[in-house]
Amino acid sequence: MDFHYGFHFFQSLILSYLIFLLFKQVVSERLFLKLGLTLILFLSFFTGISWTAGELIADVFTPVALLAMTVLLLGDIGKRTRAFLYLVYFISVSMHISHIMLFGLLLLMIYLLKSHLFKAELLKGIRLKVLMMFALTIAAIFMMGSAISKSKDVFMMGAMVEQGITKKYLDEYCGIRQYKMCAYKDSLPKTLNAFVWDTNSVFYKTGGWSAENRKEYNDIIFSTCTEPKYIKLHIEASLPATLQQLMSFHIGDGNGKFVKGTLLFERIKKYVPGDVSIYTSSQQNELGFIYIKVWNKVYDGIILVSAIALLFFAVRKRRKLGDRIKPILCIFFIAIVGNAWDTGTFSCVADRFGCKMIWLIPFMLVILLCNINSPTSANKKVNG
Repeated sequence: MDFHYGFHFFQSLILSYLIFLLFKQVVSERLFLKLGLTLILFLSFFTGISWTAGELIADVFTPVALLAMTVLLLGDIGKRTRAFLYLVYFISVSMHISHIMLFGLLLLMIYLLKSHLFKAELLKGIRLKVLMMFALTIAAIFMMGSAISKSKDVFMMGAMVEQGITKKYLDEYCGIRQYKMCAYKDSLPKTLNAFVWDTNSVFYKTGGWSAENRKEYNDIIFSTCTEPKYIKLHIEASLPATLQQLMSFHIGDGNGKFVKGTLLFERIKKYVPGDVSIYTSSQQNELGFIYIKVWNKVYDGIILVSAIALLFFAVRKRRKLGDRIKPILCIFFIAIVGNAWDTGTFSCVADRFGCKMIWLIPFMLVILLCNINSPTSANKKVNG
């Protein structure tokens, strides 16, 4: 248990450090510490970031990678800090297969828009920084190795099953091609989670994580991504999934009651039998997290008000924005939308995928207001 707490502490520490480091670029030295601590407390209590940082799961490393990237692009930092942030970025991107596409495309967008995002002073060195992080993103593929080769096709197939694309494809081609899935095309699960994690699903009945299954899935996926009518289906499924993901960001996703007989309970019983009694008597299993609904309503209000205020001030005060504010707002906006598109299209819509990024909206509002009230501080350098 102490080992787990150590990870929670480290995740929260590195995230707080990066928030402080970025915040330091838009606030004067005199107000930095006081406002920074207030910002951390506000984000911890009134957004879902503390929930994300407190879970032993890879979600927290998406905003960690994004913050490290942004500081590297904007900050005039020391060599040691720069080297540390490159390391943080590399490790964070390596934590989840979805990061490769998300940060690869984000870096490409930044490179293409660099002359519109950055003023002359900040534009110097941007190309080298982007190329360096792009190389680290590619290197992360080798870091993850077999995890990508074994799972990317499975989750993509699960997404296609949930979106109804697999059923339409099998209806057309099962008379032509001999897929094992054809025998189950009329009883496919309705969701990705049921497809991947239900041991009675067609996925396990046809071979589970075997190489034969991967070969069949890759063939189906490739065909649907190269035939015009199925490309159209992918696009039609992607747009509403992206919008739905943008509106899904509540805490508590996947943290219900897992009593005896559930897959999670049986796995704990099998692999860590010493923790069964502690797990069974936990608040999660006995009472549930009864406070979650209340806090989610608070978060909904905070995000809505922050989004409206952010749009209002960004438009009204656009001419007063400091050199660093515009790229921060644009990079964060692209990352939030890109994350929703990435997860909604190639996986599934889930609150935890939105929760890890949506807190950036009130964070953007705070740094925007600080910039408006102290515009000269936004152009100062950050010391390593």
